[in-house]
Amino acid sequence: MSEIKNNQPVILHGRSHPEFAETLASTLSWQHIPVEVSTFSDSEVHTVIQEDVTGRDVYIVQPTSAPANDHLMELLFIAGAARDHGAKRITAVMPFFGYRRQEKITTHGEVLSFSVIAQLMKAVGIDRVMVLDLHKHRSSKFFTEVGIECVELSASSLFVEYFKNHNDGNLVILAPDKGSVPGSAEYAQALGIPMIIAKKRRYVDQKDHAFFDELIADVADKNILIIDDEVNTAGTLVGVVDIMKQQGANNIFVACTHGVLSGPAIERLAVAPITEFILTDSIARSPEQELPLFKTISVIPLFAKALQDWQ
Repeated sequence: MSEIKNNQPVILHGRSHPEFAETLASTLSWQHIPVEVSTFSDSEVHTVIQEDVTGRDVYIVQPTSAPANDHLMELLFIAGAARDHGAKRITAVMPFFGYRRQEKITTHGEVLSFSVIAQLMKAVGIDRVMVLDLHKHRSSKFFTEVGIECVELSASSLFVEYFKNHNDGNLVILAPDKGSVPGSAEYAQALGIPMIIAKKRRYVDQKDHAFFDELIADVADKNILIIDDEVNTAGTLVGVVDIMKQQGANNIFVACTHGVLSGPAIERLAVAPITEFILTDSIARSPEQELPLFKTISVIPLFAKALQDWQ
């Protein structure tokens, strides 16, 4: 094992987004320690930290994106190993926090998944967590309630900066549902553009599908901007984009922090009339998840500055 400088934080990671972790370590000039992560034939995960972390300030960079359960277990095992081998403090750096949308009880007998994950993270010795754009900002309370210090970052400043430089004067922001109105209003104010609202309802038996029964504005010849925290299957997004095109909208721009892009998302987006789709690198994308309309904005500088300030 190589010697680690006593005053230097160290970065570990699992398999969910190694490029993010390695670039972050390089940006911060912190030592990157390899972790051997393997999966047995029965699907059990095994992790080994390959250098000594005794007395070290350990940062585990691990978004718990798909496969969410595998990446979560990797995080828990790496944290547990760091704890058992004498780490001074353990911080989970999670550009994407899986189970972030399961932050409330909606039916009798349902588990509050977000809270359970926070309890598991505390149990393995995680002291602090840094996350990006939770589905509901108040959800950070589930970490603090179990004694984990939490910092939540936002990609909003990156989107504002980008669209300030890509606004031809005919841009309006669309709030695709009631829950997105406050956030969309903040973007509208920051960009100095109008906001319009779409009213959305979900099918009772299809959680990933929605339909729109009202659009409160005239969108003819307007350039439309939609900003959201996550695009998952893209069914809701493509539905509202199609309606806006039918009503005469010009260019349609989409920005989201977390490009989950599960299920039929890529197939849907490949044929959707979207001019440009801005995503962050909070989640690693495979070559099969790339489209010509995608443009990636990195949140690594955002995390690097916040970690330096927190250190």
